[in-house]
Amino acid sequence: MRSILAIFLLYVLSGSAFGAEGPRIKLDTGKEAVERGRAVFMASCKMCHALRYYEDEEHKNGLPADMDVQSIKSSLGKEAPDLSLMAISKGKGQDGARYVYRLLTTYYTDPAGEIRNRAFAEETQGDGTIAMPPPILMDDPMLIQKSNDTAAFLLDVAEPAKERKSVGAKVMVYMAILTGLLYIINRLTWKDVKKAR
Repeated sequence: MRSILAIFLLYVLSGSAFGAEGPRIKLDTGKEAVERGRAVFMASCKMCHALRYYEDEEHKNGLPADMDVQSIKSSLGKEAPDLSLMAISKGKGQDGARYVYRLLTTYYTDPAGEIRNRAFAEETQGDGTIAMPPPILMDDPMLIQKSNDTAAFLLDVAEPAKERKSVGAKVMVYMAILTGLLYIINRLTWKDVKKAR
């Protein structure tokens, strides 16, 4: 019994069951969450952040931020990053989306009245001072849902499944045509050599 308890404690302490950020959260990344996240992004994030690689019926060449770069720099002190690839730059698959979720849900007010962020503090090993104000109000009763949906949307922007499938089909057609052409060239090139034997 003691050995089982010891193994369990080692497992928990090693971080296998819990990441550095606590229990691993399973995010809802379904189609409905992505659509809700798009609405939250448009209402809360698009003011400062652009999505260079986002594409839909209305936006064929990305989604620009509402404010220009100089206005953002003067308001926040630095340029707001493009969020197109944020979800995959912070981890593979849901790990990157979990980072976005944690960033949005861990704002707090310190005793001096300054707004800080725990996820940013852990990432930078700093005090949590972040230029970005909370995009979703800290006391919003829908904070968890909106953060989940925004993370799902940014993951979808970073890894668009429909685009990957259409590119895959085009590559397969290209490879089939190339294989056929190479086969014909090979036959034509070597036909005289085979006759000479």
